Order: sequence, then C-alpha cells, then structure tokens
Amino acid sequence: MSKLHEIIVAGHTCVDLIPDWNGKFADIIPGHLIVTGKMRFSTGGAVPNTGIDLKRLGLDPILIGKIGDDLIGRITLEIIRSNGDDLGDHIIKSYEAGSSYTLVLSPPNEDRAFLHYPGVNDTFCSKDIPFDDLSDSKIFHFGYPPVMKTIYENDGNELVKIFKNAHDHKMITSLDMTMPDPNSESGKINWRKFLSNVLPYTDVFLPSLDEILYMTERKGELSHELLVDLTDELLGYGAKIVVIKLGKDGAYLRSGKIKSDDLLSGIIDTKLWSEAEIISPAFKVNVAGTTGSGDASIAGFLAKFLQGANPKETMDFMCATGAFCTEAIDSTSGVKHMKIIEDRIKQGWERLPSNLKIRR
Repeated sequence: MSKLHEIIVAGHTCVDLIPDWNGKFADIIPGHLIVTGKMRFSTGGAVPNTGIDLKRLGLDPILIGKIGDDLIGRITLEIIRSNGDDLGDHIIKSYEAGSSYTLVLSPPNEDRAFLHYPGVNDTFCSKDIPFDDLSDSKIFHFGYPPVMKTIYENDGNELVKIFKNAHDHKMITSLDMTMPDPNSESGKINWRKFLSNVLPYTDVFLPSLDEILYMTERKGELSHELLVDLTDELLGYGAKIVVIKLGKDGAYLRSGKIKSDDLLSGIIDTKLWSEAEIISPAFKVNVAGTTGSGDASIAGFLAKFLQGANPKETMDFMCATGAFCTEAIDSTSGVKHMKIIEDRIKQGWERLPSNLKIRR
C-alpha cells in the first residue's frame, strides 16, 4: 500500500436524493402533481459519510461498501471519488441487486421523511472484506447493521465473523448503528440478542440515544441515571468503550476495565481510558442542517482516538466535528481539517448549556 490507511470504514453505502420542496406533507394527494425544485445528491450511509469526513479531517481511510451496476451506483461512486480518487478503490460493484438510495422529503418547519431502498447492502457479508490486503490498518469501523439484512439476521453472526477477523488482524473494532424501521424485518428482530452476541467483539460502540433506547426496549427522559443504566447493560455484554450520541445535548462516554495488554493499548493510554466517564456538551452553532452529523461525530471520535488523545479531548473533538457538520445543509461539506476544528476549540468556542451532570 502506497499510503498508510489506518482506518477502515465498512458497511452501509447509499446516496441521498433530496428535492428542493417548499410544500407540506398534507399537499401529497394521490393523483395530484406537485412541482418541486432542483434535486440535490448527497452521500448517505456510514461508509461515504464517515469515510469522507475522515478524509476531510486529514486522514486516509479505506472505504468498503457495495453499489449496484446502475445509474445510482455511478452517482454514488462519483460523489465518493470527488472527495479523493482513492476513496473508491475498495467500493464493490455488485450484480445481486440495485444500488441503495434514500429519497429525503424535507418540507420547511417539519420533520423529514425518508423512503429508503437497502439494495445491495442487504447482501454485504464477511467475504466482501479483503482483510489480508489491509494489514496496515489499526481501526475497523462498521456502520448501520439495521439496514443490512445479512448483517442483522441470525443475531448478527455475520458481523461477529467480521469483527473476529478484524481482531485476528490486530484491528480495533468500532460499531455505529442507525434506527431500525419498526415496520420492516429489521424492526422485528431481537436487538438485545443481537447486542449480546456482537458486543463481546466490539471495542468501541457508538449508538445514538434513540437507537439504543429502541434496541433495549427502554423509555425515559435523558438523565445521568438513564445513561448509567444503558451503559451498564452494554458494557455487561462485553463492549469496552460505549459512546452515546445525544444530539443537542452532546455525547456521553463510559468505559469498562481495560487491561494494559489489551489490543486497545496499541493506540490509547489504557490507564486514562479504563473505567472512564465523560459528559461532553454540544458546541453552539447556527444549524443549517443535521444530516450526517452523527457520522461526522464518529469520524471526529475515531480521528482523535487514533492519535491517542485522552477521553476528554476525544469527546470534545467528537462534539466539535459534529457541530461543524451542522453548519452546512449536506452531510459532509461542513467538516474541515482537524487543525481548523482544534483551533476553534482552543479559542474558547462556546458550549450549549446542559443540565446533564455526573452524579456519583
């Protein structure tokens, strides 16, 4: 390999189709024509979003995902390569199904609605990852099992196989989620069983609060007690570091005991990271859009984590990267080079107020 590619991002790959539309959902009536504006194309899914964000931060990630042999696939690959010619080198063209896309309906002053086609993502499996050719990598990040059928079925056995292979190649494993569609097959599986099967092989787990509440069948208002309860369960399954994305409330980290001879010791100071607990408030910004902010936050976390930063520095940079993302309407263009983000933090970037406190 000509470059040092220290992070792999694998998993869900799609493109977002976003028509400019100033109407309302109530205007959508069967048989009626609705005039919209220009169509925008943006990356979607963990692989393009987190991968491109890492590139914009200044790293050289490897992206492993699937597209179909169709126009949507060509558009997806063009967007990916526009951020770096080599980013498309490990994107697989498959003939098993069509390319994945999401139609995003985003009327003014209303929540967005999404029409999603998983496509070839449903066929993604361990055989699609050429681990023997990726030996320089230190972190293997996987995203969005709930919209990848082969990955979520059978209690996540295919993902266990992937993570075991990553560990065999001395790679730290990282996992991101997305919200399952309650009306789909993904919404009806036993996610607790999935987590208990996969998390023993997961070094860093980075779900959002809504996702993990759904998967653990919990309800409740955000509080330190709720976060402790959630992370007790997730750490109990075997995850070593759990980071819960909290949107406008920032992010929460809690870790279990990390031994000095653990695989993680090749990157981080295990004494600083073992049994750590951090609440990192969100940064104050003028929000243009929130699409992709979770993926950007994860890119920020992984970038600092790879540098061996301490938990607080890593969490602050994670929240800052997500904040930069929200200053643009699309999923990736708001993210800047690490030095720009670091400088803004050092200059005393204001944080949003938070009532969330560690109470023990």
